Amino acid sequence: MPKVMDYMISPFPIRIIDPKLDASMLRLTAIRIGQAGHLPGRTLFRSGVVFGHWAMVYIAAGSGSISENGGKQQQVRAGSLFFFRPGCSYSFGPQPGGSWDEYYINFTGSRADEWLEAGLIAGGSAFQAGRPEELLPAFEEILDLMDGGIPADADRAALRLEAMLLECSCIIPDHPRFRQHEALQEIRADLEACIYAQPDLPGIAAKHHISMSTLRRLVRRSSGYPLHEYIHRLKMAEAKHLLLNTSLQIKEISGMLHYSDPFYFSRLFKKVTGISPQLCRSNAR
Repeated sequence: MPKVMDYMISPFPIRIIDPKLDASMLRLTAIRIGQAGHLPGRTLFRSGVVFGHWAMVYIAAGSGSISENGGKQQQVRAGSLFFFRPGCSYSFGPQPGGSWDEYYINFTGSRADEWLEAGLIAGGSAFQAGRPEELLPAFEEILDLMDGGIPADADRAALRLEAMLLECSCIIPDHPRFRQHEALQEIRADLEACIYAQPDLPGIAAKHHISMSTLRRLVRRSSGYPLHEYIHRLKMAEAKHLLLNTSLQIKEISGMLHYSDPFYFSRLFKKVTGISPQLCRSNAR
């Protein structure tokens, strides 16, 4: 698509891509990319703008500011990433006399709710997302896919956007999902350290400055299992390793893993693995 001139936005040619397809043509109905663009050398500052959709904005060069719903003005510089939330009011752009190089992608659909719940998108904050050379190829690829007007390419663009959001959430130190990921890694390490002990769960929660309810919620959200079941599964995985790789008796393994009743241990092992400890060992022979 040729670039166009709009001197109200930038003194340089800009690239704006509007959807060329009806939503009924797409196979991925839960997410749809709307307008996308690249605004090099943007000089326009907008105030009190309300959007009816989500948008992801990346600043590749230059600097400026953004504020949401009249809140604190946040400074934005090269490498900054931020999101517009539908229904919120934004004032954003470079400072008077300045400019920035902007990429943006609008998107709608129920999938956005899942991204929000998972922490892939968040409004109200600007994050440093790394060097432009790490993200610009992905933005350019999405723009190119949307430019052709081919249904399959529009679906591919949506998938590429999700992949980019996932990567960003893992590399941005200030991103809520990054912080949660780091905290979960440390919590899992503490829980795994209790395989041969009786876990001090209140102590683990206190160590990470969270409540027991938050500890339960984090483990459930990340593993799909309640906290105590997650711990049992860690212990059963170790029990299986011991059964297959040592000559220890089942009673000994049960005691090592802090199960005082070997019969309870055997029932739990079968519930988790689908087979009894005896069968697990005999299958390895």
